[in-house]
Amino acid sequence: MMGWNALMLASLAFAAGDAAAQPVVRLFELQTDPLQQDAFDAAGRQNMAASLASEPGVLAIHTAADSRQPGMVYVFEIYADTQAYQAHLATSHYADFLRQTQRLISKKTVIDTTPAFLAEKPEPLSVMTRGKTPEVRIVEVTVKRSDLAAFRQIVITEMRESMAVEPGVLAMYAVTHRDHPEKWIFFEIYADADAYAAHRKTPHFSAYLQQTGAMLVEKGHKDVSAIALKNRGGLMYGVPGD
Repeated sequence: MMGWNALMLASLAFAAGDAAAQPVVRLFELQTDPLQQDAFDAAGRQNMAASLASEPGVLAIHTAADSRQPGMVYVFEIYADTQAYQAHLATSHYADFLRQTQRLISKKTVIDTTPAFLAEKPEPLSVMTRGKTPEVRIVEVTVKRSDLAAFRQIVITEMRESMAVEPGVLAMYAVTHRDHPEKWIFFEIYADADAYAAHRKTPHFSAYLQQTGAMLVEKGHKDVSAIALKNRGGLMYGVPGD
């Protein structure tokens, strides 16, 4: 198993690559039929399993249900690059997923993003969450444009620290809206509710809140529960100052 120091070195090599090597991150907001939620979830799990099993360029696919809006599903996908994403769209299992779910989806919103920081523990989530109920957090903030550079460095430093010293922090992803770099989205996965509660009490999280509070124009979160979380593990992309 690759150690954390090795992962950090790998991250530097990944971040130093050309633009073509930048991961592709897609976020979908899907309004599905609440009465057909089980059918949608089953089709999604089948597509996710086939994608991770047969496509090396598919790095992660996570799905979560909104706890306040029945039928609202969020899909967070990470691909190695644009070529990997295009290859995924051409697969037979993705075509099967579309056929099975087309009638179940009444509205689809696609958010094109630019990855800022993508980090996972070395082992896949399927291993690290065995016997646990993982906690998923989706947070959205809007940052003052004058503070974007400072905010980026502070928040990425905090996330790297969280990943390095907190066993219960399993994955932290941060992206910005492609056309609105002031709008950030955080998709975070914790081993369980206790791990998330412990994270909020850490010195580095408290420092982040204190240092960035005045930089934010707006902050909100979505109350969600995990449907299925699939990744390869070991992803590390993004360093302060990129």
